[in-house]
Amino acid sequence: NKRRHCANSHLSSSQYCGNHSPESSSDSRRRVPCPVDPSHTVFEENLEAHVGKCPFRKHADALAAQPYYSKGINSGGGEAGVAAVTSAAKRASVHKLSEEEFWALVAKIRSAHTAAAVQMRESYIAPDACDKWMKGQVDRKVPYQEKHVVQQVSIVGNMETFGLLPRGGAEDAMKEIAVKTAPAVVEFGAGRGYLTQMLADCYGIKNIFLVERRSYKLKADRSLRQNEGVKLERLRIDIEDLNLHGVKALSGSPYLAIGKHLCGPATVHRYDHNVLSS
Repeated sequence: NKRRHCANSHLSSSQYCGNHSPESSSDSRRRVPCPVDPSHTVFEENLEAHVGKCPFRKHADALAAQPYYSKGINSGGGEAGVAAVTSAAKRASVHKLSEEEFWALVAKIRSAHTAAAVQMRESYIAPDACDKWMKGQVDRKVPYQEKHVVQQVSIVGNMETFGLLPRGGAEDAMKEIAVKTAPAVVEFGAGRGYLTQMLADCYGIKNIFLVERRSYKLKADRSLRQNEGVKLERLRIDIEDLNLHGVKALSGSPYLAIGKHLCGPATVHRYDHNVLSS
């Protein structure tokens, strides 16, 4: 809970907007998740009409026509005795839970985590290449808290330690580029894209693909495109349905896959596939 308030106007008969109006057993009209995009709900009797004019429908139809769209390719389906369930269906199921059922689910998740969790080893590394970000010398207004800069610097520092990035930052990166083809960067769950912007600013990354299913304001895209020689492509798609072999600009090119906030079976399935293929 990020303690954020809904921006929609409340109903005249309620303190809630239509999307967040709590249901009760006395309600004669029930709200259900939209099958096009379960992030919003509609009255059940209006569902059929809404699907035809849902503002997200145009994007869904355009996405389905893209060569990199392959429904459920990373859902993990196909295993013996395991039926594939899409992420959209899972989100819709959660939206339908009552408050009591929701907290029961949370308790099960916490119990499973307690049983399976292992001690994680913390590794905070701040590479010299990111000094200008750590010292606030980046010539642009970054729309998030300082803690996010620290987290991203450490992610980049660990990548450098494991040999995924050249030590020394952009200058050493340019030397490598002169010798061989530099890998592209594909950021999964990119959000606004500021982790990749740090790579572009500090390590001279030029070929960038940002994968994110949601639409965001205050994205890093504009400032990234101001960097000389940067080629940027934003793919608005669920990782579950993304077939990277269909991204023409990546065809035959090496790439580095990164991500800060990732979870779910599609991520695990894609990770396992990449490990087995390498």
